[in-house]
Amino acid sequence: MILEDVGIQRIPTESRNGKPRSLFNLWFAANLTIADFALGFIPISLGMNFVSSIISIIIGNILGAAIVGLSAVMGPKTGYPQMMTTSNSMGRYVMRLFGIINLSNTLGWFVINIILSVLALYLIFGISYFILVPLFVLVIYVVAYLGHNFIHRVERILSYVLGILFAIILVKILFFGSPQSLHVLSGLSITSARFDLPFFSMVAFSYSYLMSWGPYASDYSRYLPLNTSLKKVFGNTFMGSLLSTTFVEIIALIISFVTLSTSSITSLKDISGSLFPLSLFAIALGGVAANVLNLYSASLSGLVGGIKLNRTKFVGLVAIVGLVLSLVFYKGFYSFFESFLLVLDYWISPWVAILIIDFVVIKRQKLYFDRKLKWSGIISYCVGLLVSVPFMNVFLGNFNYTFFLSRALGGIDISYFVGFIVAAVLYYILNMDRRKLASTSKIGKPEI
Repeated sequence: MILEDVGIQRIPTESRNGKPRSLFNLWFAANLTIADFALGFIPISLGMNFVSSIISIIIGNILGAAIVGLSAVMGPKTGYPQMMTTSNSMGRYVMRLFGIINLSNTLGWFVINIILSVLALYLIFGISYFILVPLFVLVIYVVAYLGHNFIHRVERILSYVLGILFAIILVKILFFGSPQSLHVLSGLSITSARFDLPFFSMVAFSYSYLMSWGPYASDYSRYLPLNTSLKKVFGNTFMGSLLSTTFVEIIALIISFVTLSTSSITSLKDISGSLFPLSLFAIALGGVAANVLNLYSASLSGLVGGIKLNRTKFVGLVAIVGLVLSLVFYKGFYSFFESFLLVLDYWISPWVAILIIDFVVIKRQKLYFDRKLKWSGIISYCVGLLVSVPFMNVFLGNFNYTFFLSRALGGIDISYFVGFIVAAVLYYILNMDRRKLASTSKIGKPEI
């Protein structure tokens, strides 16, 4: 049966299928996108040199990919969507709240990828934006509507197609493009790296983008058999995310330094030459790969949040809302994109830290829904978030405010790391005497 008829119910043991390697293809395809490509143009706008840019991208992506990998390992053991793991540490009510928050998160990324991908399609075909957006959304909707197994099949195909397309783009840039291309890579030394405000800001940007997949990860691993190797789940998710994201961002970085431009699409056109339509097609196709996950996970998050619709109907509703928002926000997008990335960190980092400690360290690997509120998780989250506030440097549209500890650090925003560490440590301390309880916990029926 092609159509998935399961919503947020636990996947029973007899219905489990698949191999961990499918996660490599899925996350590899999902991160070969224009959003990653746009990230590669941020370093030059910050005044960074090439070596500093490379190092900051790699560090940020390693940290972000680790968060996605650790989140994905929860799927085979629990059999539930990612957001439902919140119940173990914070209770059913908070689980619902974070379900709605993640619905807005996934919807935001859905809109971002529509805007950038349809811009690429417009440059190829010259068709009105008001025609291209509905067509683009329709393709994504069909795949997300059919559900989990079909998504994995589509992402596997897209991983090969997109990998080949971006490899062609890289070869074109380095060997058949501007003679400056190879000069960018020559004569570089690790000693030229500068670990300054722009460096740490770029670590934040790259980490923020990749880490933002954390609330989705178990959605695509929960069908794997119960005895699946969690090391393989982590490894395939980690490597698929890290390799594709770093690959695309470095391609964009090279282009930005060759063209000395902060405009991703214009620079791609200048350096791609006759291959420009192919480059644009790769960008649009990458948007499909990412947005299928955004739309599918949005539907699951909404159901976790208490919305009383079945999955297939809610997928359609989210698609319509995303379509409308894309038509409204398609102008003046880039500043919104940067702001959106930073805001994501503030709620996700302490939340995912608690989930990882609960599952990986305390080893509560079965979900139960016995309490409305669980104060150790709520207190840890709130403290982690509050302690991180003085380290924030907030950009949101035209609004900018640097809190005092960030100002003392020269404007560096390390709040996401502070929130993660504080929430993780406090939650572990508050639950040190409950590790034995984890081994005796039973999976209950979700009361949602």
